[in-house]
Amino acid sequence: MNILASYRYQMADHKKSIVIFYLVIVALICVASVSSIVTFHGKINGSGITVSGGEFATIVFLFVVGLCTFKETFLFSIQNGSSRKTLFAAKLLTMASVAAIMSLVDTVLYLIQNALQGFTHVSTHAYRGYELFFDSTQEASPVLLQIKSFFLEFLIALAVMAAGYLITVLFYRLNKAGKIAVSVGVPMLFMFGFPLLDYVTAWSLTRFFTKASDYAFGTPLHMFISCFLIFAVASGLAFLLMRKAVVR
Repeated sequence: MNILASYRYQMADHKKSIVIFYLVIVALICVASVSSIVTFHGKINGSGITVSGGEFATIVFLFVVGLCTFKETFLFSIQNGSSRKTLFAAKLLTMASVAAIMSLVDTVLYLIQNALQGFTHVSTHAYRGYELFFDSTQEASPVLLQIKSFFLEFLIALAVMAAGYLITVLFYRLNKAGKIAVSVGVPMLFMFGFPLLDYVTAWSLTRFFTKASDYAFGTPLHMFISCFLIFAVASGLAFLLMRKAVVR
């Protein structure tokens, strides 16, 4: 199996779940729009309703996609004589394609929701986190604002998919004891270990991570760079783990 064949197989594997996801999103938009019209004409609430959180739903969905796309594809590829390098290259192409498609669809749906405001005369505006983030830079061009928002969502999508993929490859490589240790140990560390250490160090960990987060994601440029680095590092680690993965 070459890269193109592996890419087509992986894209086909995502197709159904993506279609179902957007059918649900479109249904919610339709219900929201109809509710706004009824509310407006009934004079119950002239301001209508606000639709939000679409980009968050997409990011969560893509993280789950990353978590669920290794074992079956890996076993299928190995059984068909595909190398791990071929599988990984096709995976990178798949992640880029899925991220681009969903970011574009989200942008189109966002514009449609805002266009509905002119037809219904009520507020169906979907406040988009990416737009508000760039709006803080006083971007004058609406077109350029949407282009930047598209690329930001694209990079965030790549980062979360790569992170999910790294986790699922790691769990595939771990034995039963290792899976239990990670599943129990990591949550316990964040729930008890981190707060205790933070208290002992006079909240220095909280201050450090707050400053690091503000620097890494505080501006559009830093956000772009940070998301790309997360994608690159997570993908690289996933490939290193995959190189010695065995069929089981």
